[in-house]
Amino acid sequence: MSPSLNNIGASRRLGDVLLARGLVGHDDLRKGLEYQRETGARLGEALVVLGCLTEEQLAEALASQRGLDVLDPTATYPNPAAVNLLTEKFVRARHAIPVDFRDDAIVLAMVNPLDVVTIDDVRIITGKNVIPAVATATGMADAIDLFFNGKNQLNGATVEQSADTANGEPDKEEAQDFSVVKVVDDILDTALKRHASDIHFEPQADGLVVRIRLDGVLHHLTTLPPSRRAGVISRIKILGDMDIAEKRLPQDGRATYVRDGEEVDIRIASLPTVYGENITLRLLEVSMSSISLQDLGMGANELKTFRSAIRRPHGQVLITGPTGSGKSTSLYAALEELNQPGVKIYTVEDPVERKMPGILQTQIRSNIGLTFASTLRSLVRSDPDIIMVGEIRDYETALIATEASLTGHLVLSTLHTNDAPATVSRLLEMGLPPYLIASSLECVVAQRLARKLCRHCAKQVHLTPSTMTTADREFFGKKVVDVFEPVGCRRCFNTGYSGRIGLFEVLPITKELRRLILDQASADDIRQAAATGWMRTLRQDGVKKVLAGITSVEEVQRVTT
Repeated sequence: MSPSLNNIGASRRLGDVLLARGLVGHDDLRKGLEYQRETGARLGEALVVLGCLTEEQLAEALASQRGLDVLDPTATYPNPAAVNLLTEKFVRARHAIPVDFRDDAIVLAMVNPLDVVTIDDVRIITGKNVIPAVATATGMADAIDLFFNGKNQLNGATVEQSADTANGEPDKEEAQDFSVVKVVDDILDTALKRHASDIHFEPQADGLVVRIRLDGVLHHLTTLPPSRRAGVISRIKILGDMDIAEKRLPQDGRATYVRDGEEVDIRIASLPTVYGENITLRLLEVSMSSISLQDLGMGANELKTFRSAIRRPHGQVLITGPTGSGKSTSLYAALEELNQPGVKIYTVEDPVERKMPGILQTQIRSNIGLTFASTLRSLVRSDPDIIMVGEIRDYETALIATEASLTGHLVLSTLHTNDAPATVSRLLEMGLPPYLIASSLECVVAQRLARKLCRHCAKQVHLTPSTMTTADREFFGKKVVDVFEPVGCRRCFNTGYSGRIGLFEVLPITKELRRLILDQASADDIRQAAATGWMRTLRQDGVKKVLAGITSVEEVQRVTT
């Protein structure tokens, strides 16, 4: 719907609409009109204050009355270019915020769509036609707080540091443009407020698509016009101390974003494409609050086994899974518990994702020869009790870490495998001899991150064999079960999910498994031996969390297939 300003007034009275829709009775309407006469409030506002009507019902009625859309500005990812057309002072005073463009008009979310003065003012200020949409008062207040805070600051390289060549001068000037700076800052701020882990700036023929990763899934944030593409990309590269004149080769950079006094480390990567440079930002909250092992989501038996392994004076504990499965978080939670005055802990990381007081952390710098292997050689001569290696990537690192675990050190690290039993095969493929693996390895934890259902909108469903899908039957067999499904609401940005929880597969290395490792048994043999014990697989742990109402069948299937 794209209503014009001329026909906004041509509609039924609000009271008639509310009565016709059965939202209020005649007595409620009479009370509302009396309150309106006494206070000067609008009728809809009066009915909400008196408890006769909810804000959502009022918004639906106003939209029906005026032929407008209902829009939740906190659930609709805003276009920063649209938001920036009005000042914060104007937006707060008028309870109206632009959220996007439609054709050559601006979409304006409003609490009072009858406010033709504000509509006229926005049209004059922006030079664009206005398409009003209805928002609730609470949604508007949340949106204004979400988009404006004025406390954030980007600390990156200066323009002079990055613009080394004359060829970069036009890009430098465009990157310094205030509107470009504001757009980049607003995108970063919005992504952080939504707890995004990554921001993707993707060049396309019709503009620059911006997407953010929330709880492991990409969501569209906005699309910037082609005229903004070069300036935005140059601005980000300048902040990352990257060469803005070089557009043919991939580059890496980093910057720091200060939000409400908290530092966020930003890792920047550029990659040339046919439509220009693709920019990816990884957001690392270096001062994030601590997380305990209990918060990870392990079952009681798994947690007991894992704790027993990390409290050994020596040996190797490995956490496996794909990129983004929460391996580093699990390692940090373990270190948080092990970090006591009587022990010395070193970490070797690339990058250091979280700074921990009392622990000596080293950032890998391969360009100067500071690699995992070279750093580990020095660490074992520095009297450590516990060593955390961010990732075992090659034979040399695996060998040094394994030997360190056999000489009186506890070594924690990560590896990329699909499940816990496949870890032994991966180490053998790297070239480690079976006797070293069997002697050093104490425990392997495979994990995935599943999105948690939004507790505000999740819907309970009763599943019977006749109503189950094929996926449901794979999970529950022929049992009758009650589970929850995602719906979507304002609090979860209409995804149906909010936050994530770990799915775990904990494999302690028993005497039987050590014998199999020495015999160079396959991953299938180790998996079969583990299954005869109490080890719960990733899928089985997921089913348990589905039955507990924590996540959904579809989500467990997505991360464990």
